[in-house]
Amino acid sequence: MTAHNVVTKTTVLLVENEPVVRTGIATVLNEAGFNVIEANSIPEAWTTLEARPGVQVLFADLDVSTEAEGLDLARKVHDRWPSIGLVMTSGHLRHLRPADVPGEGCFLPRPFPKEILLREIRAAAHQ
Repeated sequence: MTAHNVVTKTTVLLVENEPVVRTGIATVLNEAGFNVIEANSIPEAWTTLEARPGVQVLFADLDVSTEAEGLDLARKVHDRWPSIGLVMTSGHLRHLRPADVPGEGCFLPRPFPKEILLREIRAAAHQ
């Protein structure tokens, strides 16, 4: 019997309701070697998290519905699955403090360079 090298891709749940933005981010993440699961709403994201225990990073737009709902999702995910890294984003001006995103999560304002996105996703995967 021979040993096989198994490469496990980091699984990212991408929550974004704008299809063009979601597709662009998913493409960048897929090309960087991440396994991306896409959701276009908070309820769809929650259902996915309950059904797929391998999610390691939640990358979510605060403005999928309302700002409070996006942060509420982050808090609920952190409470239920504290091992999931959190990266929150928004295209609107925000003055979030680091403590506003639960755990060791971060806020990444849009637009952002591809390199910054990948750095933050990798950091969140290793929390």
